Amino acid sequence: MKLRKSEEPLPGRAVALILLLCVSGMRAETARYSVPEEEERGSFVANIAKGLGLTREELLARRARLVPEGEKQYFQLNQHTGDLVVREQMDREELCGQSEPCL
Repeated sequence: MKLRKSEEPLPGRAVALILLLCVSGMRAETARYSVPEEEERGSFVANIAKGLGLTREELLARRARLVPEGEKQYFQLNQHTGDLVVREQMDREELCGQSEPCL
């Protein structure tokens, strides 16, 4: 039995569709929080799971992590609870110098 042109298998398109469906569940989220200057180490900032609308189990399953922009890791994320806490005390002058505003 010969396949007509419209019935020929499309392996490339099928693979692309499967990849699209698998990847569509993954996405990067950005959350921003304000922390007072020179906040004490261990101070609670926010619960990331609640902020992103995820359960703690989803946060753990997605292997949530913090990606610092500089050399220091100023925050620590507890993947089991979703709590974000201050890991390293921040100094505005060290981070931003004289630039305004300092974000």
